Amino acid sequence: MEQGKSKRFPRQTEEVKSKGKERERSGKNWRLRVAKMVLVPLLLFFSLVIGLMIGYGGVGKKPMSDVFELGTYKHMWDLMFEETK
Repeated sequence: MEQGKSKRFPRQTEEVKSKGKERERSGKNWRLRVAKMVLVPLLLFFSLVIGLMIGYGGVGKKPMSDVFELGTYKHMWDLMFEETK
């Protein structure tokens, strides 16, 4: 019965090794983390703008440049909440 008690399980040794790797990685990849923090919101913003342009210009058959005008969104707001006034 005592044969298995003195041996370490492979799972335990892997956990110990992985903890050491996490400490090494945190200092080396700071550039990658900063790039992700900057690029992800930037790409989301550009995809939103491109989606608005395609939806308003392509599907709605309106000029794509109207997406950048504030009056367009005021008009949409008035149409949506016309009955609440």
